[in-house]
Amino acid sequence: MGTANVNPDWRYGYGAYGLGRYGSEPIVSLPIGYYTKLITSQYQLSTNFMSWLLAGLRKLDDVTECLATFESAFNIVNAKGVQLDILGQIIGTPRTVGFQPSNGVSPILDDATYRILLQARIAQNQWDGRIGSLQGIWQTLFPGGRIIIEDAQNMTATIILSGSFSSIIQDLITNGYIVPRPEGVLYNFSFAQLPIFGTDLNNAFIAGVDTGHIA
Repeated sequence: MGTANVNPDWRYGYGAYGLGRYGSEPIVSLPIGYYTKLITSQYQLSTNFMSWLLAGLRKLDDVTECLATFESAFNIVNAKGVQLDILGQIIGTPRTVGFQPSNGVSPILDDATYRILLQARIAQNQWDGRIGSLQGIWQTLFPGGRIIIEDAQNMTATIILSGSFSSIIQDLITNGYIVPRPEGVLYNFSFAQLPIFGTDLNNAFIAGVDTGHIA
Protein backbone atom coordinates (compact mmCIF):
# COMPACT_ATOMS: atom_id res chain seq x y z
CA MET A 1 0.00 0.00 0.00
CA GLY A 2 1.36 3.43 -0.89
CA THR A 3 1.86 6.20 1.61
CA ALA A 4 1.06 9.19 -0.58
CA ASN A 5 -2.28 9.80 1.13
CA VAL A 6 -1.17 8.83 4.64
CA ASN A 7 -0.46 11.46 7.25
CA PRO A 8 3.35 11.23 7.83
CA ASP A 9 2.78 11.47 11.59
CA TRP A 10 1.23 7.99 11.55
CA ARG A 11 3.78 6.18 9.41
CA TYR A 12 5.87 3.64 11.30
CA GLY A 13 9.02 5.26 12.62
CA TYR A 14 8.05 8.81 11.70
CA GLY A 15 7.20 11.78 13.85
CA ALA A 16 9.37 10.57 16.73
CA TYR A 17 13.07 10.19 17.48
CA GLY A 18 14.51 11.74 14.32
CA LEU A 19 12.68 11.49 11.03
CA GLY A 20 13.75 8.40 9.11
CA ARG A 21 16.27 7.33 11.77
CA TYR A 22 14.34 4.42 13.23
CA GLY A 23 16.78 1.68 14.18
CA SER A 24 19.81 3.97 14.47
CA GLU A 25 19.36 4.52 18.19
CA PRO A 26 18.87 2.02 21.07
CA ILE A 27 15.16 1.38 21.55
CA VAL A 28 15.40 2.37 25.24
CA SER A 29 16.57 5.86 24.25
CA LEU A 30 13.36 6.71 22.40
CA PRO A 31 10.98 9.17 24.09
CA ILE A 32 7.49 8.29 25.27
CA GLY A 33 6.05 10.23 22.36
CA TYR A 34 7.57 7.70 19.98
CA TYR A 35 5.55 4.85 21.46
CA THR A 36 2.29 6.76 21.79
CA LYS A 37 2.46 7.65 18.09
CA LEU A 38 2.56 3.93 17.29
CA ILE A 39 -0.94 3.53 18.72
CA THR A 40 -3.57 3.34 16.00
CA SER A 41 -5.91 6.27 15.58
CA GLN A 42 -9.03 4.66 17.07
CA TYR A 43 -7.22 4.03 20.37
CA GLN A 44 -5.66 7.49 20.34
CA LEU A 45 -9.19 8.80 20.91
CA SER A 46 -9.64 6.68 24.05
CA THR A 47 -8.71 8.84 27.03
CA ASN A 48 -8.78 5.94 29.48
CA PHE A 49 -6.59 3.73 27.31
CA MET A 50 -4.01 6.44 26.67
CA SER A 51 -3.91 7.34 30.39
CA TRP A 52 -3.34 3.68 31.27
CA LEU A 53 -0.61 3.36 28.66
CA LEU A 54 1.17 6.56 29.71
CA ALA A 55 1.15 5.49 33.38
CA GLY A 56 3.18 2.39 32.52
CA LEU A 57 5.43 4.12 30.01
CA ARG A 58 6.37 6.86 32.47
CA LYS A 59 7.57 4.30 35.02
CA LEU A 60 9.73 2.64 32.38
CA ASP A 61 10.91 6.03 31.16
CA ASP A 62 12.11 6.95 34.67
CA VAL A 63 14.08 3.71 34.88
CA THR A 64 15.69 4.10 31.47
CA GLU A 65 16.53 7.74 32.17
CA CYS A 66 18.27 6.66 35.37
CA LEU A 67 20.19 3.94 33.53
CA ALA A 68 21.18 6.40 30.82
CA THR A 69 23.01 8.54 33.41
CA PHE A 70 25.16 5.67 34.68
CA GLU A 71 27.88 5.94 32.06
CA SER A 72 28.43 9.63 32.73
CA ALA A 73 27.93 9.43 36.51
CA PHE A 74 30.43 6.60 36.90
CA ASN A 75 32.98 7.98 34.48
CA ILE A 76 35.99 8.55 36.73
CA VAL A 77 36.34 12.13 35.43
CA ASN A 78 32.75 13.01 36.39
CA ALA A 79 32.11 10.73 39.35
CA LYS A 80 31.88 12.20 42.82
CA GLY A 81 31.00 11.18 46.34
CA VAL A 82 29.45 7.74 46.60
CA GLN A 83 30.04 7.15 42.89
CA LEU A 84 33.80 7.48 43.44
CA ASP A 85 33.54 5.17 46.45
CA ILE A 86 31.92 2.50 44.28
CA LEU A 87 34.64 2.91 41.66
CA GLY A 88 37.18 2.59 44.46
CA GLN A 89 35.65 -0.74 45.49
CA ILE A 90 35.90 -1.99 41.92
CA ILE A 91 39.49 -0.76 41.54
CA GLY A 92 40.44 -2.01 45.00
CA THR A 93 41.50 1.34 46.42
CA PRO A 94 39.58 2.77 49.41
CA ARG A 95 39.14 6.48 50.08
CA THR A 96 40.86 6.22 53.48
CA VAL A 97 44.64 5.86 53.19
CA GLY A 98 46.74 3.69 55.49
CA PHE A 99 48.86 6.46 57.00
CA GLN A 100 48.40 9.76 58.79
CA PRO A 101 48.99 12.61 56.31
CA SER A 102 51.13 15.57 57.30
CA ASN A 103 49.86 19.02 58.30
CA GLY A 104 46.85 17.54 60.07
CA VAL A 105 45.16 16.56 56.80
CA SER A 106 42.48 13.88 57.14
CA PRO A 107 43.37 10.36 55.91
CA ILE A 108 39.91 10.31 54.29
CA LEU A 109 40.56 11.81 50.87
CA ASP A 110 38.42 14.52 49.29
CA ASP A 111 36.94 13.83 45.85
CA ALA A 112 39.63 15.64 43.84
CA THR A 113 42.48 13.83 45.58
CA TYR A 114 40.69 10.49 45.57
CA ARG A 115 40.08 10.80 41.82
CA ILE A 116 43.83 11.26 41.22
CA LEU A 117 44.57 8.25 43.42
CA LEU A 118 42.11 6.06 41.51
CA GLN A 119 43.52 7.19 38.16
CA ALA A 120 47.03 6.48 39.43
CA ARG A 121 46.05 2.99 40.56
CA ILE A 122 44.53 2.25 37.16
CA ALA A 123 47.74 3.50 35.52
CA GLN A 124 49.82 1.28 37.82
CA ASN A 125 47.77 -1.76 36.81
CA GLN A 126 48.20 -0.96 33.11
CA TRP A 127 51.82 0.24 33.13
CA ASP A 128 54.14 -1.67 30.78
CA GLY A 129 57.16 -1.24 33.06
CA ARG A 130 59.06 1.15 30.80
CA ILE A 131 60.46 4.46 32.02
CA GLY A 132 59.42 6.23 28.83
CA SER A 133 55.75 5.47 29.28
CA LEU A 134 55.71 7.11 32.72
CA GLN A 135 55.78 10.57 31.11
CA GLY A 136 52.37 10.02 29.53
CA ILE A 137 50.96 8.72 32.82
CA TRP A 138 52.35 11.72 34.69
CA GLN A 139 50.93 14.22 32.20
CA THR A 140 47.51 12.63 32.61
CA LEU A 141 47.66 12.81 36.39
CA PHE A 142 49.41 16.19 36.66
CA PRO A 143 49.18 18.21 33.42
CA GLY A 144 52.25 20.40 33.07
CA GLY A 145 54.20 18.36 35.62
CA ARG A 146 57.38 16.45 34.95
CA ILE A 147 58.85 13.17 36.17
CA ILE A 148 62.53 12.27 35.83
CA ILE A 149 63.87 8.86 36.87
CA GLU A 150 67.52 8.29 37.66
CA ASP A 151 68.10 4.53 37.69
CA ALA A 152 71.01 3.69 40.01
CA GLN A 153 71.27 0.20 38.46
CA ASN A 154 71.19 -1.36 41.94
CA MET A 155 67.43 -1.87 42.36
CA THR A 156 67.00 1.72 43.50
CA ALA A 157 65.97 4.84 41.59
CA THR A 158 65.65 8.53 42.36
CA ILE A 159 62.34 10.01 41.23
CA ILE A 160 62.54 13.75 40.60
CA LEU A 161 59.10 15.31 40.34
CA SER A 162 57.98 18.78 39.39
CA GLY A 163 54.53 20.30 39.33
CA SER A 164 51.94 21.75 41.67
CA PHE A 165 51.31 19.27 44.49
CA SER A 166 49.25 19.68 47.62
CA SER A 167 50.70 18.29 50.84
CA ILE A 168 48.39 15.26 50.68
CA ILE A 169 49.47 14.52 47.11
CA GLN A 170 53.12 14.68 48.18
CA ASP A 171 52.30 12.31 51.04
CA LEU A 172 50.58 9.89 48.67
CA ILE A 173 53.59 10.00 46.36
CA THR A 174 56.18 9.40 49.06
CA ASN A 175 54.09 6.59 50.54
CA GLY A 176 54.04 4.77 47.23
CA TYR A 177 50.42 5.39 46.22
CA ILE A 178 50.96 7.28 42.96
CA VAL A 179 54.10 6.48 40.95
CA PRO A 180 54.15 3.02 39.30
CA ARG A 181 57.02 0.96 40.71
CA PRO A 182 58.56 -2.31 39.54
CA GLU A 183 58.47 -5.05 42.18
CA GLY A 184 61.55 -4.98 44.41
CA VAL A 185 62.75 -1.52 43.32
CA LEU A 186 63.23 1.14 46.00
CA TYR A 187 62.24 4.69 45.09
CA ASN A 188 63.73 7.85 46.59
CA PHE A 189 61.59 10.91 45.86
CA SER A 190 62.72 14.48 45.28
CA PHE A 191 60.36 17.37 44.56
CA ALA A 192 61.93 19.93 42.25
CA GLN A 193 61.18 23.48 41.21
CA LEU A 194 61.09 24.04 37.46
CA PRO A 195 63.24 24.39 35.51
CA ILE A 196 65.60 21.74 36.88
CA PHE A 197 69.32 22.41 36.51
CA GLY A 198 70.90 20.54 33.64
CA THR A 199 73.28 20.93 30.72
CA ASP A 200 72.79 20.83 26.93
CA LEU A 201 69.12 21.78 27.28
CA ASN A 202 67.28 25.03 27.82
CA ASN A 203 63.50 24.71 28.01
CA ALA A 204 60.66 24.92 30.49
CA PHE A 205 61.84 21.79 32.29
CA ILE A 206 65.65 21.86 32.19
CA ALA A 207 67.94 24.89 32.11
CA GLY A 208 71.53 25.82 32.85
CA VAL A 209 73.38 28.01 35.30
CA ASP A 210 71.54 30.96 36.91
CA THR A 211 68.20 29.57 35.73
CA GLY A 212 67.95 25.88 36.58
CA HIS A 213 67.10 24.78 40.14
CA ILE A 214 68.94 22.01 41.93
CA ALA A 215 66.47 19.23 42.80
